[in-house]
Amino acid sequence: MKKFLILMMTAVLSGCSSWYDFSWDRLNPWSGQEEETTVEQPNSEKQLPQNVNKYLWQASLDKLAHLGIETESSDEGRIITAWKIPNGMTSERFKIVAEINSGELRADALDVKVYKEAKRGSGWVKVAPSQNFESNVAQAIIKQAKILYMNDKNKD
Repeated sequence: MKKFLILMMTAVLSGCSSWYDFSWDRLNPWSGQEEETTVEQPNSEKQLPQNVNKYLWQASLDKLAHLGIETESSDEGRIITAWKIPNGMTSERFKIVAEINSGELRADALDVKVYKEAKRGSGWVKVAPSQNFESNVAQAIIKQAKILYMNDKNKD
């Protein structure tokens, strides 16, 4: 199983040529896994609604935090990052929107949209991200959510 996951991660990441020196370790759920990861329990004032899975929510925050969270709405299950210009690439920028639409830990409960723009003259023009980029980000979040679930000692 581990060999299969490594092979899948390699295949998925090889399809992402848009971020040349982007640190994929930040999206890799196994980087730094020697430290036990746990789900932070939301405080009493900010409980997640039943239609937002806490593991997918926390994994999305964990994986997208390095991009800079612009908006997070736990009521809607939506996290929107700020525009991020990859290191050394001043001509491209990305924004990611992750939406969680189920209280169950399922892959189809997560919807990831990647927006990409390229610099043209003095402005930004919308362009399509690489073909597998959205699914790569979604898979990294889902893998992190599974790790959080397996490490959660207070599972329901």
